[in-house]
Amino acid sequence: MAGKHGKPLIIPFGTSNPEKATAVAEQRRAEGDANSTNIITIDTSNTPPLRLHHGPYDFRATPGLGTASDTDTRLQLIQDHLHALCDLWTKSQHGFIDSYFGFINSALAENRDALTKTLADYDGLYHYRDWAFSALRPLPRAQIPVEGGTFVATDCAFWTGRELIAIDLTGFQTPTKSRRAELQVLRKSGVTIIEAASADLAKDGARYLESLLPETFGLFWKGEVLPQSPFKPAAIAENVAVGGVRF
Repeated sequence: MAGKHGKPLIIPFGTSNPEKATAVAEQRRAEGDANSTNIITIDTSNTPPLRLHHGPYDFRATPGLGTASDTDTRLQLIQDHLHALCDLWTKSQHGFIDSYFGFINSALAENRDALTKTLADYDGLYHYRDWAFSALRPLPRAQIPVEGGTFVATDCAFWTGRELIAIDLTGFQTPTKSRRAELQVLRKSGVTIIEAASADLAKDGARYLESLLPETFGLFWKGEVLPQSPFKPAAIAENVAVGGVRF
C-alpha cells in the first residue's frame, strides 16, 4: 500500500474509475478547485483521524446550504452527500451509510448526559449533538492504492489516525477467487478489513454495527477538545458562490 513507507496515501473515493478520478483531481487542484474532487491524501505517519468535520466536501448545488444552521439538518446533508458517493444500484452500500448514522445517533443518545456536561461552561454555545461531526468520516467506494500502481475497490473506508479500515460488505455468495486475492493484498499492506454481512446490516442496522466496529468508533468525541463543524462560514460561502453542491 502506498503510504506504508512514508509516502502519502492518496485515496480516490465515490468512484469506480480511480485512474480517471486521480487525473481529474490533479487538474482541478492545479486550477485551484480542490473542493470539487473526491480525493483524500493521508500522511500515514502524521495524519489525525479523518472525521466528519474534516473537509473538503463538494457541497456545490446543495439546496439551502447557506440556511442549514441546525446540527440535524447539516448532519442530514452529509448523509445525503455520502449516499450520492455510493454505487446507485448497490443497496448494501446505502444501507451501511444509514446504519452508520444510526450508530452515531445511538452513541450520542447513550452518552447524552456526559456529553452535555462537557459543554456546560460554554453557556449554550454548543449542543451535545454537535459532537456528531467528530465521528469518523466514511469514504464510500474508496479505491485503495497498492503496490504496482493499481487500486483495490472497497465498499467503504475509514482512517482512524493509526490505521486504514476497509469495510467489505458480503452477501450470500462466496467471494470470487480474484476478490479474495484483492483482500489478501490489502491485508498484507496493513489495511484492516471488517467484513459486514449485508443481511445482518439490513436486519439490525446500527445495533449490528455496534457489535462489529471497534470501540473507538462509538467514542468518537474522545481526544476532541470541542465540537467542530464542516459547515464553517467560509466553506459555505465558497460552495454557494460556485453554484452549490454537485452530487
